[in-house]
Amino acid sequence: MTINENNSLINNVGKDLRQLRKENNLTIDQLASLSQVSGITISNIENGKSNPTLNSLWKLSEALNVPLTKVLGFSTPNTTISKFSESYFINDLENGWVVQPIFQDENIEVFRVCLKANSSNPVMNQTKGSIEIITVMKGELKLKVKEQLYFLSTYDSINFDSGTQHEYINETNEDLFLNIVVKYQNI
Repeated sequence: MTINENNSLINNVGKDLRQLRKENNLTIDQLASLSQVSGITISNIENGKSNPTLNSLWKLSEALNVPLTKVLGFSTPNTTISKFSESYFINDLENGWVVQPIFQDENIEVFRVCLKANSSNPVMNQTKGSIEIITVMKGELKLKVKEQLYFLSTYDSINFDSGTQHEYINETNEDLFLNIVVKYQNI
């Protein structure tokens, strides 16, 4: 993705966020209170002055009661092809991962995820009561759900309540590739 394409994506996320906020008749301060994302951060996202973290976007989508892909302005018609070469990625390298939205329909989202070598990503802000289904496409995943550890290898799958605290862990020297499906119950 070029710098111009990335700036365009950031601007589109900001416009979509502003539209969703206004559709919900919320001020920036009200959304900040609901999402626990600062009003300054929300304003910067809406004005295309900030490249938001995935964690902030999850919090905002939860507060707005919409799927993450709706905040990203990403939805798909009934029949689509998701081409790797034609899609965009949400880089959250501070937490060691790159997320690619693939499909969104009603209350289901599908993502491709790369968890970088020797990294982990704790998640605390997904919609309560939603189901997450993970399939390891390549590599070894250590998944912590609450205090329970699960170990998955290539083509292993697991499902759990994504609203519970969980952490994706890659303790290997190779990048880990996942397909993640999130089925929202309350959206």
